[in-house]
Amino acid sequence: MNRQFSILFIFVLLACNSAGPYVKSKGMVSCAHPLAADVGVNILKQGGNAFDAAVAVQFALAVVYPRAGNIAAGGFAVYRTSDGTISALDFREKAPLAAHRDMFLDDMDSVIANKSLLGHL
Repeated sequence: MNRQFSILFIFVLLACNSAGPYVKSKGMVSCAHPLAADVGVNILKQGGNAFDAAVAVQFALAVVYPRAGNIAAGGFAVYRTSDGTISALDFREKAPLAAHRDMFLDDMDSVIANKSLLGHL
């Protein structure tokens, strides 16, 4: 399977001594497109937190790099909150409960052409 994925990293750092377009005094945004990273930095500069920036960057990526998945795609987020809690969030896609392994096969176990592409399944 050849799919394009974007990996969005938003790091909230205790201190950052670097200067540049993608760095804020206590945060940094890194993603698949510089324009989307700028959006995240602007959110941080306006007082938003890393979660605000992450959502804004995903919406921006949907415009400037749509093949990366973005809004409707799943992924993972590893984060550290302001109280020091470190956690991970798994928001991958999940198949409907009625889905099963052979749902696109006929009685002879052959693939039914276009059944996975056309229709409600």
